[in-house]
Amino acid sequence: MVTFITLAVVIYLNRLEPLFLDRAMRDFSYQIRGEKFGFCFWFFRIITEFGNLYIIAIIILIVIIVTKCDYRAISISLGILLAVLLNVGLKEIYMRERPFADFRWMNEDSTSFPSGHSTAVGFLYPFIMYLAYHSKSLSNKWKNTIYVSCSIIIPLVMFSRLILGVHYFTDVIAGVSVGIMISCLAMLFYKICIKYDFMQEGLLDKILKSKKSDED
Repeated sequence: MVTFITLAVVIYLNRLEPLFLDRAMRDFSYQIRGEKFGFCFWFFRIITEFGNLYIIAIIILIVIIVTKCDYRAISISLGILLAVLLNVGLKEIYMRERPFADFRWMNEDSTSFPSGHSTAVGFLYPFIMYLAYHSKSLSNKWKNTIYVSCSIIIPLVMFSRLILGVHYFTDVIAGVSVGIMISCLAMLFYKICIKYDFMQEGLLDKILKSKKSDED
């Protein structure tokens, strides 16, 4: 929270000009990415999709199906909804221009601060790790695989936004900070659901039981 608040104030006061750190990281990214349509282009175009809403929607749908729409599915669904709404609202408030269009490797129509992809991965993948940690059905091997995969995806998606030239460094740091804050709120909601025995049985189970009862 401290990180986001600090960046929010600094960026609001300097919206028309990228910060020194932004310029330095932008130049560094442009130096190492090589030519367009090379390895970095294709690799990071694929990586950045893990922060895209349609991939996130698929992951959340899987969680809903696996948990049969219980409190875990509700926690992750409310969390991503809050992440999207907050990101859209902040973008409208800040209206920060993205880096120069001539250096972008993909088209983006929205404004720059904070990064929506970074907000999404900052929320989703820590919460997926949290769900895995508390899962009783997953083996340690599967849990460790999820921990490692999610820990790698988060920084790679953040870095992909720099390599592709669509965000500044402070955009992605602020975005992931917002996402982590929302993930912590979702974890709190998760604990409240357990404490007050809310939606412990999946909604899909309830629907199936209701249909079976009507048939009987």
